[in-house]
Amino acid sequence: MMRGMNPLDEFDRAAAAVTGIVSAVEPGQLELPTACTEWSVGDVIAHLLYGNVRAVAFASGSPPPDQVPLGDDHVAAFERSVREVRAALSEPGLLERTVQTPFGPSPGVLLVHMRRNEFLAHGWDIADATGQSTDFEPELVERAIAQWRERADSVPRGPGAPFAAEKSPPPGASAADRLAALLGRESVRGGR
Repeated sequence: MMRGMNPLDEFDRAAAAVTGIVSAVEPGQLELPTACTEWSVGDVIAHLLYGNVRAVAFASGSPPPDQVPLGDDHVAAFERSVREVRAALSEPGLLERTVQTPFGPSPGVLLVHMRRNEFLAHGWDIADATGQSTDFEPELVERAIAQWRERADSVPRGPGAPFAAEKSPPPGASAADRLAALLGRESVRGGR
């Protein structure tokens, strides 16, 4: 954990960064391709929104919905989901309590880390695709890189897996660019 920051502080910083990125996405950019080759910008935002809704369900012990539509106002829908997941993750005792996660029963703090890491990785996808700066929250991203490196052997990579083989980051890469390369992403805008 970064000095003076608890997991919810880290969540707040990552959520603020990705909310700013999502808020800058114009409706006409929702169909742009992303480094997540099967997903458009709108698909990535919908994935993040669904992840927030799913984390709320896991935190409360209820089954998550099958899907959540993005709707006509992607910014309002995303902001609402961030507020809802933040409230759920702030419930007293949640960080220590065992909850269901996509990886099986785990301490609730895993939900916080999962949201933070998804915000950072997919924030990069959206920023890259829409021409926004990919230099955001470097200290927080460095922390995420270290955590990904710790579990590198368990990261599913290859065809049909969520991550491709690790790439080489471009010269002068930001921390977020290096995280994207670690996760096998390549900029859809080419070189910077």
